[in-house]
Amino acid sequence: MRTMMRSLAVTAALVLSLGAVAACGDDEPAGGSPGGEAAGAFPVTITHKLGTTKIDSAPKRIVALGEVDQDALLALGVTPVGMAELTGVQPDGLAPWTAPKLTGDKPKLLKAGEAGFNLEEIAALRPDLVLAGGDFYIDKEYEKLSKLVPTVAYQTGPAEDSWQQITQQVAKAVGREADGKKLVGDVEAKIAEVKTAHPELAGKGFAFTSVFLNGNIGVMKSKDDTSVKLLEQFGMRLPEPIAELPGDGFAAELSMEKISVLDVDVLISHYNDDAATQKKIEGNKLFADLGVVERGSYVALDLKSFWPLRTPTPLAVPYVVEQVVPQIAKAASAAKPA
Repeated sequence: MRTMMRSLAVTAALVLSLGAVAACGDDEPAGGSPGGEAAGAFPVTITHKLGTTKIDSAPKRIVALGEVDQDALLALGVTPVGMAELTGVQPDGLAPWTAPKLTGDKPKLLKAGEAGFNLEEIAALRPDLVLAGGDFYIDKEYEKLSKLVPTVAYQTGPAEDSWQQITQQVAKAVGREADGKKLVGDVEAKIAEVKTAHPELAGKGFAFTSVFLNGNIGVMKSKDDTSVKLLEQFGMRLPEPIAELPGDGFAAELSMEKISVLDVDVLISHYNDDAATQKKIEGNKLFADLGVVERGSYVALDLKSFWPLRTPTPLAVPYVVEQVVPQIAKAASAAKPA
């Protein structure tokens, strides 16, 4: 998590770099143009949690700082000039559900560190729109960015906006509201098919966990969390004992002595692809003796399966339905009837 704001020197560099946009004649986007109803849709005004953003004309050079933002653009046939790098999933920094959409010029991949995205890198791309509905730390940089380029942030809070909200916001920002609604409807139809294809998920209480750096287990406990929302759309439910765990964040931290709350219908876990950590936890008697583990209603997801479930997007959700749901459904079939 960020602990400090970027220096004034970086801000000054951003001002100088963005100020050069008007002097440059190359305004073409990296990939497809917004098209569709875009031409007659502007100006567009979007009100979000951090302010109000006015977009006067169809954007040509878009930077997407959130995964939902960039996947929504790509699903609409618009390639950003810059987008967030996804580290650890594939060597090229792209997600397997995103890469197939990049058939032309590749966008600049922006790597976020502990201090967030590098504003100088963003400025060098000469953006005329920054989409950050899915950027967890946009509240720290919004004031600077929004003074220099139209910047759109989240509606509710970091990691709380649904992929549907962000997708429709992105579509509006590029003048493609009707296409955005159709896109959301098409993906939601795929989600609805899960209940028919996998009735064994209906009513099953789940725990969705990931290991913290200190070795404790983090369990998603907020009904507003995007991954929790998606699992509930599949027909599953977040048990009240987990939802009522102490803490204000979207996750609670559990030591091994307190993991009995994870003894639910289906336990879905991720270990940051760290085999040693996974072996240590699975070998702990407190974990191994959980009923959910003993009966085989436990599934350990690798990063390629965990990440699209943790961060649903209009491209990631179909991937989850095809690649991840069958793993969860197999675990659910070993649970007692709901």
